[in-house]
Amino acid sequence: IILLEIGIALGATLFFMYAKNAPVLSEQNLRSSGSTVFYDADNKKIMSLGTENRRYVSSSQIPQQLKDAVVSIEDRRFYKHHGIDPVRIAGAALANLTGSSSGLQGGSTLDQQLIKLSYFSTKRSDQTLKRKAQEAWLALKLDNTYSKEQILTFYVNKVFMGFGNYGMQTAAHYYYGKSLKQLDLAQTALIAGIPNAPTDYNPYTNPKLATQRRNEVLSAMVANKKITSAQASQAEAESIT
Repeated sequence: IILLEIGIALGATLFFMYAKNAPVLSEQNLRSSGSTVFYDADNKKIMSLGTENRRYVSSSQIPQQLKDAVVSIEDRRFYKHHGIDPVRIAGAALANLTGSSSGLQGGSTLDQQLIKLSYFSTKRSDQTLKRKAQEAWLALKLDNTYSKEQILTFYVNKVFMGFGNYGMQTAAHYYYGKSLKQLDLAQTALIAGIPNAPTDYNPYTNPKLATQRRNEVLSAMVANKKITSAQASQAEAESIT
């Protein structure tokens, strides 16, 4: 017990040492491209944000169906946690040990993903303890500073969607020639699923993987009780093209 208490104390001390040197949370970074660089699974640079193609969308212009899709596949407890989610982290760790995802996509919340996109690199070699501590600290501050709707809106506008497109409104126009509000359920699920791996899940170059990912989103929405199994089956029957 004593060793455990010492370990916890040392861990907390190290966390706050790293956290105090974290970047300053600012709305400009959350809205702008920042200095984000995207890497693939082999740590090869895909693209830096720089001059991007982006159509901003306000919270009121984001359909509830898209919000449900994003939260269901990326962070089911988004409206319950406060930036970081111990339950999600434990679930992700258990999933890694057992080999089953249970609908979870790792231990990072939407808040943490937004912080990563706004301040840090997605390169695997940059996933250091110091960086993760600063990411968690900023995620806590983010959740304390902005509403859930604001955070979700930042995220929807920030994510890389493939082919030089940033933000889900941009992707809706690029892939379908429509606004987010005009997308049907199947199209909405596809858009919500792309950010996890934009190169793998885009319907132009990888229609098979894009279909699988879209259907994962639909299944997550059913599990999260946002749509019925019948609605999911109908959407799954729609061609990815």
